[in-house]
Amino acid sequence: MRKQYPRKVIMGIDVGGTKIAAALVSSGKLFTKIYTSKTPHGKKILKVVDSFYKQFSGKYLISGIGISTAGMVSDDGRIVGSTGNIPGWQGIKVKETLQKKYRLPIVVENDANSAAYAEYHIGSAKGANPLLMITLGTGVGGGVVVNGRLVRGAHFAGGEIGHIKLGYTKQRWCTCSRYDCFEAYASGNGLLALIRHYFPDRYKNISTRKLFEFAKSKNKNQILAVRAVEDWHYFIALGICNLVQVIDPEKVILSGGLSQEVNINLLRKQLGTLLLPALSKNAIIQKSVLGNDAGLIGAALLASQSL
Repeated sequence: MRKQYPRKVIMGIDVGGTKIAAALVSSGKLFTKIYTSKTPHGKKILKVVDSFYKQFSGKYLISGIGISTAGMVSDDGRIVGSTGNIPGWQGIKVKETLQKKYRLPIVVENDANSAAYAEYHIGSAKGANPLLMITLGTGVGGGVVVNGRLVRGAHFAGGEIGHIKLGYTKQRWCTCSRYDCFEAYASGNGLLALIRHYFPDRYKNISTRKLFEFAKSKNKNQILAVRAVEDWHYFIALGICNLVQVIDPEKVILSGGLSQEVNINLLRKQLGTLLLPALSKNAIIQKSVLGNDAGLIGAALLASQSL
């Protein structure tokens, strides 16, 4: 007898700068394990999506597809901007292409927006109003939820916090082809820039993971590594300060791969030197309980609403 599966099984896809993750989701929970593939350029991403679809559809009845992706996404599911980490992705009509192919409900949303949506509904910021989500990874993204609704903006750039400016000296080039963006300082690329600064003779042999290992060790590299990590926390705090004093969120949630390396106590201490006193006392900063799965699950939740 064939096993009965939940009626609303959604395929969630998370398209990041370095990898694409996929899983089936039911009622906001992972229904399968997460599979990953390296992120190719441009339209080849859709071929990866198709390979995941074929893998899952052979065993399960898929009711819809939710795609979380880096970049600005229009209402019709087209990638319209800020995709420096994924060459050739801008302009792709993702929703239109996939709907024609699979004849299923398709939702395409910015990755940080998707993560914020998941955190608001089922995560550590459930019901927080307003909610500010910050994703730290290959790039820096953001999502804002007010009164239960995503702030997408008039031109689909709501939450594009990675490109607010932290300076005017043109010291750090960003993937958006401009200088001194939040992303250029707080992302994985920002960490690599700090490694080049503090370890100019050996930076090619030091990864971001190795930097954090050095900072926790007791060898000759520790002092410089600690300084680099502290600088990175300060840049994150500076970006959060600018955002908190505009949005005044009830909670700030950190997500993305690099968020696991954030020392919340250090971040709060540095943020306290930047924020207005009334805000610094009330700022609640937490790490995502959904972790790297937040974007994928959020996209699936959005897709399930369209059923």
